Amino acid sequence: MSSTRAPSAHVPPAASVKGGRWVVTLVATAASTYALDAFAVAVGALLTASGLLAELAGPLLFVILAATYLVWGLGLRVSLAANWSLLGATGASTNLLSKAAHDIARARHADAGMRRFAASSGYVVTELAKEVPYYASASGAALLSDSFSSGDAIVFLAGTNLGAALYEYGLARATRAYLRRRARGSQRAQ
Repeated sequence: MSSTRAPSAHVPPAASVKGGRWVVTLVATAASTYALDAFAVAVGALLTASGLLAELAGPLLFVILAATYLVWGLGLRVSLAANWSLLGATGASTNLLSKAAHDIARARHADAGMRRFAASSGYVVTELAKEVPYYASASGAALLSDSFSSGDAIVFLAGTNLGAALYEYGLARATRAYLRRRARGSQRAQ
């Protein structure tokens, strides 16, 4: 009596690793998106509720909002550098669109500068798209509520920008810490 074994579905190691990088990137993107949104909304709500900027009006509020975008941009810059390091060291990213753009550029044999530009562009496009719900909710609240003014909406948006800046900076620090631990682990293994 002979036993026949079903052929095993063997996944080549390279394909398995590539798929794993995409899974890690997808999970990291989802976790990062939810964490960023929760933190930014909490900071925006706290700044609005605190009343710290309640006495300000008109153009000064817009200047403050613009300044918070600058702070957010600085936090984003640090996070972009950390994401580039993560892509280079692991092939994974904390941003799905960033990884996709990077991998497309790599498949087209782009040089490192173009791959970095592609990865950063994907990351920034995603972050800009995340602004839409903040503007929609702040505008909706200002339109539908007598107790939430357009000034409150601007203060809320400024707070979300500050929260996003802090989050991006924290994400960059966590990414760099992970890469340092990974490098130390590789050195010990040698």
